[in-house]
Amino acid sequence: MNSDFLALQPALASAGSASADTLLSTDEAAPSKRLADYLALQGSTTFFLQTISGHPVEVEVLQQSIETHPHRGDILHRHSRLYVRHPRNIILVAESEIALSRLDPEQREKLIERIEGIGKLLDPGNLGLLEKRDIEVARVPAPHTLQTASDWAVSRYFSMTINGVHYGEIREILNNESLERAR
Repeated sequence: MNSDFLALQPALASAGSASADTLLSTDEAAPSKRLADYLALQGSTTFFLQTISGHPVEVEVLQQSIETHPHRGDILHRHSRLYVRHPRNIILVAESEIALSRLDPEQREKLIERIEGIGKLLDPGNLGLLEKRDIEVARVPAPHTLQTASDWAVSRYFSMTINGVHYGEIREILNNESLERAR
């Protein structure tokens, strides 16, 4: 991941943007209703996945680091995956960069200590405070960390704001197959 991720356009722009209806070619299955609902989601991905699964969604941080940027302060870089019931039930993989200076000390500590997912941490009551902006959706090769038989996935890149304040950017990657694990 680029160390200046917060200031850059989506890295997958060259892969092409697409709507949920045009993500797949005609010889592949269409996006499921769940995938279409996910793509329309404005709030916390973790709360959404918990609602459809009926189970807690766990966040496994695969890699994390903090870099100090001269103009933006400390930036948390995180590569993680979300799963339900068992670490093999991976629903999505994500790369995120969060401006730690925007968090209160308790939120910052929980985020660094890997206690909670980012959206759930920033809007703990799922009150609709979290908003995803500048969404770009692209069809991409499925990363091996998603552990699906399908060779395609959907990458959703967004800027995360609460009450108009920009907290960071996240790229989430999933597909129909991985999302079905949330049942």
